[in-house]
Amino acid sequence: MVIAALDHVPQCYTSADGLVIAGTIRRCLRQGGATLSFFGVDDVPSSFVNSAIVSLLDEFSSDEIRKRLSIVDSNRQINDMIRRCMMNAARAPEYA
Repeated sequence: MVIAALDHVPQCYTSADGLVIAGTIRRCLRQGGATLSFFGVDDVPSSFVNSAIVSLLDEFSSDEIRKRLSIVDSNRQINDMIRRCMMNAARAPEYA
C-alpha cells in the first residue's frame, strides 16, 4: 500500500504528525508492507522521523522495517534524516 504522507497530515513537521503516519505504516506493515511517499514534502525534522519511523522499532526490527517499508518521492535531506535517526536509534540501549 502507498501511504502519501500529505494525505494524512497537513505537514511532516511535528512529532504529532509523525505519530499519525506511524499508525498508518504500522497497520500496513502488519499486513505485509508499505510504501511511504513524501510527494510535496521538502524537508522533515528529526522529531517527525523519530515519531513516524523510529517508533516502529517498538514492534518491528530494523531489518523488517528496511525490507517491508519503501520510501519514495523523497529527497536527499529526507533520506539523510531518516538514515541518521535510524542509526542513532540503533545505538540507543532500548533498541540495541
